[in-house]
Parts: sequence; C-alpha cells; structure tokens
Amino acid sequence: MEGIDKIKERIIQEAEEKKQQILSKAEEEAQEILNNCRKRAEEIKLKAIENAKKAAEDERRKIISMAELEERKRFLGAKQQIIDQVFDEAKKHLENLEPQAYKKLLKQMLLKSNLIGDEELIIADKDKSVINADFLKEINSELVKLGKKGNIKISDETRPLIGGFILKSRDFEINNSFDSLIKMQREDLETQIAKILFEE
Repeated sequence: MEGIDKIKERIIQEAEEKKQQILSKAEEEAQEILNNCRKRAEEIKLKAIENAKKAAEDERRKIISMAELEERKRFLGAKQQIIDQVFDEAKKHLENLEPQAYKKLLKQMLLKSNLIGDEELIIADKDKSVINADFLKEINSELVKLGKKGNIKISDETRPLIGGFILKSRDFEINNSFDSLIKMQREDLETQIAKILFEE
C-alpha cells in the first residue's frame, strides 16, 4: 500500500508541476498578448495623431489657398474697376472735346479712311452743330485734291454715339465711332494700362 501511495503522490506532484508550467506559460502568453495589444494600441494612437495632424495641415492649406484665391479675385475685380474707370474717363474726354479739336480729329479720321468720296456720314444727333455744311465742304474739297469724289453727305439717320462717325455706302458700313474704336482697341489698351497703373 505504501508503494501505491507513493505512486499517487508522485502523480499528484507531477500534475501540480504540470499545472504550474501550464499556468506559467499561459501567464507569459497572456503578458505577451497584452504587451502586443499595448504596442498595437500605441501604434494606432500614433497613426491616428499623425493622420489628424495631416488632415489638419491639409485643411489649413486648403483654407489658406481659398483665402488667397478669394483675395486674388477681389484684387483682380478692383483692378478691373480701375481700368473701367480709365476707359470711362477717356470716353468722357472724347465726348467733351473742344469743337475745333474735335473737328480736326474727325477730319484726320475721315481723310485716313478708305473713302470713295460719295459715302454718307451717320453721326450722333449732338454732333450736327459740329459736322455741318462748312465742315463737309472742307472735307469734300480735300477729297477732290486726293483724286476722289468730293460728295460726302450727312445721313438723315442718327445713332447714339459718344463721337466719331459711321461711314455708309450702298454696300457696307464702316464704324469709326469712338465707341467702336475703343471697344476694338480695349484688349491691347487694357494690357498697356495695367502695366502703367500696376507696374506689371
């Protein structure tokens, strides 16, 4: 019986040792899993912080970019207003030319036009006192000297022009009004005006 007790004791002892080994190993594995989880949690936290910082920086850049774009649009709008004012002032100046200077300018414009000499002049109602019979006589006389017909007439038709004239023949019209000339030249003039005003 003594031998059986020793065997039982030995089995219990080995079971106890095995239990301790299993518990010890389980504890080590649990500790390792816990450490891995902590490490992974730290990595996730750091990644989340990094992503948040990146998102914040992207948002900051986006806000700055939008603000700069808005500022640029406002600046361009202000520049355009100034350029428009320059053109408005130029139109007012042309509209209010002293009669003798205006006649001289119109005479130059007419004689430089590709005239046959029998066209009609469509003018603004306000210009009838300036572009009158005496003015036409002078122009027609100059045209005859240039070997052209000297038969320019004033049309019964008038148009709302700030100045200048429209040449009308049987087949076509040539718009030499200040309105049209400024409009045609505006793109090139805007570039030059911007250079002068804004040193671009």
